[in-house]
Amino acid sequence: MNISNSYYFWLKSSDNSPENIEAIEESQNVKLPIVSFIFDPRDDNDVLNSIDRIVEKLWTDRIYHFTISPDMYTAKDVIDWKFDSQYIAFFEKIKEKNLHVIFRTMHEMNGWRYPRSSNPENFKTAWIHVWMLSRVVWLNEENILFDFSVNHRDMPTKGTPSQSATLIQCDIWKKDCYHFEDYYPWDEYVDVVWFTFYNRWKSVWNRKWLTPTQILYDKNRKTYERIKALNKPIVIDEVATTSVRYSWNYDYYKSRNEYLNHDGRKENWIYQLREFLINHPEIVATIYFNTDYTHGLQLQITWEADWAIVNLRDNKIYGWFHELEIFGEKELDNILNSLFHLSKFSIEWKDIFISHKCDKEFSMISSIIKEKAKTTEEKIELINKLQKAEFESDCINKSLYELTKVYINQQPTQ
Repeated sequence: MNISNSYYFWLKSSDNSPENIEAIEESQNVKLPIVSFIFDPRDDNDVLNSIDRIVEKLWTDRIYHFTISPDMYTAKDVIDWKFDSQYIAFFEKIKEKNLHVIFRTMHEMNGWRYPRSSNPENFKTAWIHVWMLSRVVWLNEENILFDFSVNHRDMPTKGTPSQSATLIQCDIWKKDCYHFEDYYPWDEYVDVVWFTFYNRWKSVWNRKWLTPTQILYDKNRKTYERIKALNKPIVIDEVATTSVRYSWNYDYYKSRNEYLNHDGRKENWIYQLREFLINHPEIVATIYFNTDYTHGLQLQITWEADWAIVNLRDNKIYGWFHELEIFGEKELDNILNSLFHLSKFSIEWKDIFISHKCDKEFSMISSIIKEKAKTTEEKIELINKLQKAEFESDCINKSLYELTKVYINQQPTQ
């Protein structure tokens, strides 16, 4: 799916904090139409309370990318309803707040980290189960898009999946190896296909400093070609680069020095990312993983994991952030149109988003109300009469519901 040679550039919030997004937007004079928050919940209320606070701070006039994964449950546990209450509560919250959400769950299943890995058949059954739960609370593609998110490397385990499991090093020719295509749960249950990749430096002994093109066009994986073959809107939902690069064995003080005096390496890689996106117009959107686990390399960890492009803690704003943000800046209605298939109508200075399939009905109903009623009270009365007619058309009923919200909000408070 090619969306007019454009992409949208978003940020993951640092520490899942809406205040972080507020601060970035204020300090950099930007408005991010889409922001990302990642949860692996252990407490049911953590996610719901967080979403309440996020929406209170950032409002509903943007799209949210939420990752809600079943922590340490296996795919079989999900099939057996062990995470149903958390999923349903989340879906009900989306319905309550009337949000537009790109929903990532059980991501990077083709890696080794999570118990949901290394069993494609269970994964597909679990995915469809979760999709069905969203429909139980009457969500559809106008509110929620299901995001099939894979690691750019296929890395199943020889034993039980875990952070320390022994990996099977996959390539495209290896027969006894699960690839991300094995986990794909059929087209009707997937709205967008996403993938994650990083330029990591010394996370493990054999990591190299690689450009986006080198990572995604590795001849032994052919990741990008395979992603395109799924024929869905493509999004990069985690990407970032370190700023530290040197050839010696790991040393904290050398890393700290490199961090403080990196001589443009991070900016150069971000520029390469920008060029990659310009040359791949079929990529709809990109989420930069804007997190610094090192607190400006104040923490002595055995790998460098400062991913941030906008690091307000240390006041480090890396080059090309504004070029990426400006190049990717799109009005919210353009994004809703292209991804959620919604049309924008402006009524009484308020924007309403209606499914493309209901354009005709909404135009007809809004025109009738405008022609037949003059005051807000008259419009509400006319809408109530039309609602009592109990139309069989879902589009007419949806139009009346949205118009009711507009005109009720126009009434003065008592």
